[in-house]
Amino acid sequence: MLKNRFVVFGLFFFILMTLNYYFTKSLLPSPDTKNLWFYSGLFMMVFSILFIDPYYSSPKNVITNTIPLALTLIAIKDVFIDLKLWWVSFGVVLTLLIVALVALVLNNETKSENHIQNRISILLKNSVVLFGQGRVLYSLVFIASLLSYYSIQNNYTITLFFFWCGILLINPKALTNTFSLKSKRLSNNAIGEVFSIQSKQLLLAKVFKDKTDVNKFDVVEFKYSTQDDNTVSVGFVFDTHFLNNEKWIKVLKLKNDIQQNSSLNPNIIYKISNLVNQHTDLAIDKFVGIVTDGSNIGNIKFEYSKKDEDLEEGQLLEVMVGSKTIYYQVVEGITAIEHLESKNESGFTCGEAIQLGEWQNNDLSFKKYGWVPNINTPIFLAKTNFAVNQYAYPEYKLGVIPGTNLPSVINLHDAVSHHMALLGVTGSGKSFLAREIIGQLQTDTKVICVDFNNEFVTTLNPSPLPIINSVIATQIANHIDWINNDLDKFSNQQDKPQIATRQAQIKTLIKTEVDAFLDDAQSMVKVFELPDVSNTTGILDYTKYFFKVVFEVAKERLLAGNPARICIVIEEAHTVIPEWNFAGSFDKTSQSLVNSISQVALQGRKYGVGFMIIAQRTANVSKTILTQCNTVICFKAFDDTSFTFVGNHIGKELVQTLPRLKQFHAVVTGKAVKSNLPMIVDLKR
Repeated sequence: MLKNRFVVFGLFFFILMTLNYYFTKSLLPSPDTKNLWFYSGLFMMVFSILFIDPYYSSPKNVITNTIPLALTLIAIKDVFIDLKLWWVSFGVVLTLLIVALVALVLNNETKSENHIQNRISILLKNSVVLFGQGRVLYSLVFIASLLSYYSIQNNYTITLFFFWCGILLINPKALTNTFSLKSKRLSNNAIGEVFSIQSKQLLLAKVFKDKTDVNKFDVVEFKYSTQDDNTVSVGFVFDTHFLNNEKWIKVLKLKNDIQQNSSLNPNIIYKISNLVNQHTDLAIDKFVGIVTDGSNIGNIKFEYSKKDEDLEEGQLLEVMVGSKTIYYQVVEGITAIEHLESKNESGFTCGEAIQLGEWQNNDLSFKKYGWVPNINTPIFLAKTNFAVNQYAYPEYKLGVIPGTNLPSVINLHDAVSHHMALLGVTGSGKSFLAREIIGQLQTDTKVICVDFNNEFVTTLNPSPLPIINSVIATQIANHIDWINNDLDKFSNQQDKPQIATRQAQIKTLIKTEVDAFLDDAQSMVKVFELPDVSNTTGILDYTKYFFKVVFEVAKERLLAGNPARICIVIEEAHTVIPEWNFAGSFDKTSQSLVNSISQVALQGRKYGVGFMIIAQRTANVSKTILTQCNTVICFKAFDDTSFTFVGNHIGKELVQTLPRLKQFHAVVTGKAVKSNLPMIVDLKR
């Protein structure tokens, strides 16, 4: 555009010299005062139209124009033939100067634009800029000189008058590519010019002032000036902002398109208005943002820019890294401000996503990828429907990645043998998932539910029976009460042989019931209920005996070549295996029980015994046992203890999501999970 203005300026001189030679037989006008004043006005008018008015339009510029004119008019007053014409010219110039000064004085930046003082200032400013621009002021000088020194009947005068009219018709904004030596397309689709290239994918462009319909997600095409072939880059407007009263756009390149006989002007951005059956592969509706600085192998940060504002935590994103599609899961969104220049700022949203890796359909898992995407790499929402291989028990689908059909699959045998914990607040979905898993385990696993609140008795169908019938349970309770009463005596008064006999009888009674359950092919689930014992110590002793016997029975069966697979489900785990500082006045007995269960947790895998621990708050549950749970499914949680414990398994990024998780969403991680990577899973049915 600037080049074309110089071309017009050169044409002006050429035509003026040609006309002058035609009428006066001289290329240049004579240096008389009248000619100097006349041609100076004509020259300054053209110069203002082409190089001043398009860039500057304020009262300050009017002052700059009027002061030299006023001084010049004063200096040449005596040479004016008609003083009335001089007074009119001087009065106009002086009026514009005074109005411009008043407009500047009245402007008060400490008050709003609607204040009467600023409204008057704006009105005066608009008026003085309209009449004080170069084409008006210097036209006044030209006309005044024409009327003062030249005859209207003179052919040269008439020619110059029409030449002046032609100059007034110049529109500097319409000079774009008018005088290009090569025939290249710069139609109404040209919206701006490349200012800088920020990366292989992203460039910054300044929008032409007459283009006001440029918006985010407009599809564009362009060529670089360094290209010699017909490769055209295709992308879209990623972001827009205003700086110094100019509109700027960031353009994201998505692909290259080979076009025959491409006539695009280099470094000019063109808007593609007709998208019917064209560039449908850009998938702009799925576009989420671009990778920004601060990203690493494990998680990426991205500048968010989505056509529909519907991105949610847990959704799956895909990024092309070379020829591989790497998947990430959204875990965070943060607002930020970008400082542009001086006091100009631009707000935007930055997101974070953790790497899941490359999807391995044969293994139904994600494979970790060992590098980070390049900065400004585009990010898209992952497709929702994948072709997923079939799977069968002991593999079990916990749920899916939110918004897709990609399953989160666990191996139930590994989940039981290496112990599993279901954690979360009331109503988040723990017991529901536990019931589903129990239903699956009945294929080949004996399930014993330790449930003192009758959760599973009332919800499982059919309702499970007690593993120890009421008659036997009463006998065991009587033995425990007798032993505890005798132990309350002084040591020299205790009947130690009788205590040992009754302890052996307790184990025998429990062992008989456990063996009967394990040998019964028709019954796969039973509950462990508490008998009516005289005190809390008796309850804890009863539970401790039961766990010891289950462990011993499993060990004996393995050694005898008849191994059993047993899953012990502990609902409301804080009531059975409390942390030491929550054990109350019976801390010694509680600690003894915890030690017994810890032994099972540490060695049970060798003998086919595993745990499913269900708890609301990890703070209340024995960490000795929780730390043995190699598979963790954590629903919504709020307490710091849960964050600390679960954080060791899933990392700080996912821990931050726990208070925000939707109902029936959970963070899943551990040995039994096929992907062996922490991720947010939607468990809704």
